[in-house]
Amino acid sequence: MRRGLSLLEVILAVAILGGCLAVTGELVRMGVRHAEEARELTRAQLLCESKMEEIAAGVAATESASTVPFENDPDWTYTVDVSQLDQQQLTLVRVTVQQLESDRLYPITFTLSRWILNSSSASDETSTATEGTSSGASN
Repeated sequence: MRRGLSLLEVILAVAILGGCLAVTGELVRMGVRHAEEARELTRAQLLCESKMEEIAAGVAATESASTVPFENDPDWTYTVDVSQLDQQQLTLVRVTVQQLESDRLYPITFTLSRWILNSSSASDETSTATEGTSSGASN
């Protein structure tokens, strides 16, 4: 009757175990890299939304800008593209946020576009509404 394992069986078991450990280690490394990328993409999205809300609220100027670093986070820059539409009295504002220094082949970027009513047309509508109210009150 045979007892124990042969040398070939032990070598085969160690090779299978080593292969499984190598594959598991690579999966963990990929998971960490993708989690970091998702965290950075979320940061880019939050910065982009913040800048877009500043522009929409009138806190920041509605004008084009190129690769301007954020005051609170100098590792990121933003670009603002403004396009006017005369017929619709709308302005297309496109904000793009990009990571400055990255060891990636393609750095993290996030772009957000939004139509904003021109400030001159908004003041025209306000003055028209005010005039309509005052003329109705005088009758």
